[in-house]
Amino acid sequence: MLVSLVKKVINEFDLISPEEKVLVAVSGGADSVALLYVLFDLGYNLEVAHFDHQTRKGESQKDAEFVANLARNLGLPFHLKSKPVEEEAFHLKRSFEEYAREVRYKFLLETARLRGCPVLATGHHADDQVETVLMRLIRGTTPLGLTGIPIVRIEEGIRIVRPLYYCSKGMIENWLSDRGVDWREDYTNYQTDYLRSKIRNTLIPELKLYNQKIRDAILHLVELQQCENEFLSRIAEGALQYIVVDQKISRARFAEYHEAIRRRCLALIFQRRGIECTYERIVSASKFILTGATGQKFDLGQGILLYNGKEWSEFIGQEVNRNPGSVRLKIPGTTCAFGYHFNSRIVMLPVNYDWKSYCKPNLQVFDADALADGVWVRTRENGDRIVPIGMNSSKKLSDYFIDLGVPLPERDKVPLLCTPKGIIWVVGYVPTTLAMVTPFTRRILEIEVVPCDSESHR
Repeated sequence: MLVSLVKKVINEFDLISPEEKVLVAVSGGADSVALLYVLFDLGYNLEVAHFDHQTRKGESQKDAEFVANLARNLGLPFHLKSKPVEEEAFHLKRSFEEYAREVRYKFLLETARLRGCPVLATGHHADDQVETVLMRLIRGTTPLGLTGIPIVRIEEGIRIVRPLYYCSKGMIENWLSDRGVDWREDYTNYQTDYLRSKIRNTLIPELKLYNQKIRDAILHLVELQQCENEFLSRIAEGALQYIVVDQKISRARFAEYHEAIRRRCLALIFQRRGIECTYERIVSASKFILTGATGQKFDLGQGILLYNGKEWSEFIGQEVNRNPGSVRLKIPGTTCAFGYHFNSRIVMLPVNYDWKSYCKPNLQVFDADALADGVWVRTRENGDRIVPIGMNSSKKLSDYFIDLGVPLPERDKVPLLCTPKGIIWVVGYVPTTLAMVTPFTRRILEIEVVPCDSESHR
């Protein structure tokens, strides 16, 4: 039953193509072990990765040995990384759960890239979804937060999929037991040292006293929120095309929409500009656009201001073209700067074209109308932040380079394509959500970057 359900989910959501190589994240617990066996039974080309957090008084090392033997018995390549995560988190004054997830995914994504695996499969299941939603409710969340863990997301060009999305913990463990497959038990899962384990072991059993079907009730809520979020996001994207003209917000048109759509529009704009989307910031910015006096400015943080004109609200800040170290690109045309030729042209291809396959590390496409203020090339500066495509929040460029292991001398040589609003492309690495192609894009700008002779270097 488990295999057929997973196969149905993979096909329905187009999670994995038959020819794709998949990196499976295996902790040794029941969920990831079952995931590995199911994908193996379905005939996918697999590799196995395990991250040892060096915790639980040596038990985590036994987990690593267990997973290594499992991969060996199945004849699959195995990749291991080990770090004293708890110790590092303490010295960095970081939450263990948050830091552990960060370093683990950094390893997994890096391994997937190095091994040529376009897909990373993780063992998240329905019970994880319930715990995640309850965690977000306790900490404070938005309707988007109630959509829970997505079944698929893109991060750093890798597709992260969750084939066990609709499987319960009990179904998974029963399938393994019937098959005679062992798994590792993490005793900390039954403790209450961390919020997730408190929710799992204390809160959910308490909630079942009020509703025996609380798990199903939460999963139904998640499905409703996902459905409504998809619909409202589509409306918000359409509203943006009407509200935003030449990168400015029409205050009159903004006021025509319901507050729910206004807030979603601002959330989309903020995400694409690398602005942190807090509840207070979005609500205050909406009120400012509607009622703020002409000439007033609203500080959005990160060096970005929202300025109210009589009819328009616009984002202002330090403009890229005031930077003496930047060069404006000729569009269309060719510009030579920082040791490269930047060839730009308007591409007459349909918006629904497969741009993901079309683009390369040295070639990207953008929404031409979103770049009306011009494009500049420069190298990095202190405080640079980006929102890579596939991510929902901004990240320091320096942290992005560190995560990828880019040597310090090389970081200053990487060309950055920018607008007055922010970075649109870290050349050779990742484009950002600013000026990305959407279903509403009317004109597409292609930029190709190739090395030029040192004599023509700016």
